[in-house]
Amino acid sequence: MTELTLIEGKPKVFLISSDKELINEIREYVEGYDYELAGYAGTEGDIFAEIDEKSPNLLFLDTDIEGIDLLDLAGDLELFNVPVIVIVGMRFDETIDQLLTSNPFGYLLKPLEEGEVQRSMAVALKKHEQNILSVKYAQDKIKEKNIELVIEKSDSSFLLILCVALIILATLTKNATWLQWLLLVPTLAMLINSLVSIKKQKGIIPYEEGEEPFISIFIPAHNEEFTIESTVRSVCGCVYEKDGEPNFELIVVNDGSTDSTGEILANLKNEFPQLKIVTRHPPRSGKGKGFVLNDALTLSRGHIVGVFDADTQVKPDYLSTVVKYLNGDVDGVQSRVKMFNKNENFLARMQHVEFASFGNTLIAKDNLDKTGFLGGNGQFVKKQAIIDCGRWDGFAVTEDLNLAIKIILNGGKIRYCGECAVYQEAVTEWKAFFRQRVRWAIGNFETLFVYLPQILRAKISIAKKFNVIEHISFYSFNLLIFFGFIVSIINVISWFLFHNVTIIRMEAPFIVGILSVISFFPGIILALSRDKPGIQEFAKDLIKYYVYCFHLIPLFFLTMVEMMTRKERKWAKTVHKGGKK
Repeated sequence: MTELTLIEGKPKVFLISSDKELINEIREYVEGYDYELAGYAGTEGDIFAEIDEKSPNLLFLDTDIEGIDLLDLAGDLELFNVPVIVIVGMRFDETIDQLLTSNPFGYLLKPLEEGEVQRSMAVALKKHEQNILSVKYAQDKIKEKNIELVIEKSDSSFLLILCVALIILATLTKNATWLQWLLLVPTLAMLINSLVSIKKQKGIIPYEEGEEPFISIFIPAHNEEFTIESTVRSVCGCVYEKDGEPNFELIVVNDGSTDSTGEILANLKNEFPQLKIVTRHPPRSGKGKGFVLNDALTLSRGHIVGVFDADTQVKPDYLSTVVKYLNGDVDGVQSRVKMFNKNENFLARMQHVEFASFGNTLIAKDNLDKTGFLGGNGQFVKKQAIIDCGRWDGFAVTEDLNLAIKIILNGGKIRYCGECAVYQEAVTEWKAFFRQRVRWAIGNFETLFVYLPQILRAKISIAKKFNVIEHISFYSFNLLIFFGFIVSIINVISWFLFHNVTIIRMEAPFIVGILSVISFFPGIILALSRDKPGIQEFAKDLIKYYVYCFHLIPLFFLTMVEMMTRKERKWAKTVHKGGKK
């Protein structure tokens, strides 16, 4: 197979034909366009020998050639990786139809016109060059991701061994004083974030009337028959207009769905003119959310790009509220996320509380020089900022976090909007929950391991660097943080049962120990209080959430095992069941 190479010098053309008149005609047109007719052949044996010797950049295939199976010939010519322009004469049957259908580089009809021949040559070579560049880019990207995968495996192994070794050491020596000092930095960060989140966020400056930007909203959809209709209706129900018309478009990318998602979308298209449907088929489909979003970006015309999950519900004023946060020098904004089925069971309720806590953290990040993060559902980013960052990384497990890091490294700002919220479906089963959270944790670790050197070298303030590193290293400390909680609980129980007996010593100064224990609570207390719950409900949620967070211990081990054993990066989408709203 010929290696993919770009053309250097005068392009060489080869003609597959035995028609002398056509040969002379092509020679005239080719050389008149400052190309070179490198050769021609009309018998099967000569064709491949001549092409192999001449190494042309472009082939013309005359369908009037006799004694050759054209479809077999076309298949064999693909081995040379050279664009083929088909010249169609008097013959036109099923074979010619198949040949033209399968050939991406175009065709010409006899009698030939000089200008049309020359235009076809230029277009075919340009298209082939773009294909080569795309393939080379993909090959380079795969090599880069394979190198990153090795880094992630080695770093994950080191982190797992280190954490386990430290826990074993503390258990054998019955002394975890080192743990108190080690956790002082992340616990202080948690406490500082809590205090900073109390401060009122900086005000926004709305767009002047009539100047509101056009928004393109993307929804990736794979087998979403249970939720996609209600989501489309909810989003299209937003009141965000200009001159009496919707000032937004909704692009739903049907990514290889095998259920009735496509049929449902087709029916909705007649009802909502702002709805556009993009369908991806195998083998292009199923490669990852980032690739899906990049396809939608290419087709979009909005100045602002929003991303929703396929189970999203929003209120009519949502777009008009969130878009105001992007006025000025802000590149992105993440809106609040709530669970519409929060009361379905314990797991759903805790996810609602968890997202409230995450929102509280983003308020702090907003107040700390706008170093917020994008959380997937309900993110809005200026289109140019996405392009400047190289678009979404299709190989990234959490493409939203990856994009946020690139925006911040480019000096961009990301804000948080708590005024409005996207409502989504909480996962209600533990197996599916851990599957989702392992994906999220892997995305965090990917970003930490790959981008940490770039973050340290970035031309951004030290405060921004700390805020970014503190955020993406969250999962790294989970095992040790909750091991510290377990040790503290065991020691308290021991004191009550065995009177002043300490199982594992923690001998750091009293203030260090107190900070390590209590820093978890201010943030969640503030997050819970924002919804103004009753005292009993507040107390229950606080205790339940503390217990719920111990899932981070098995999650750490599951994530490390997955990262050390996986052979490629995969996007494991969350299954939406369409629960009660």
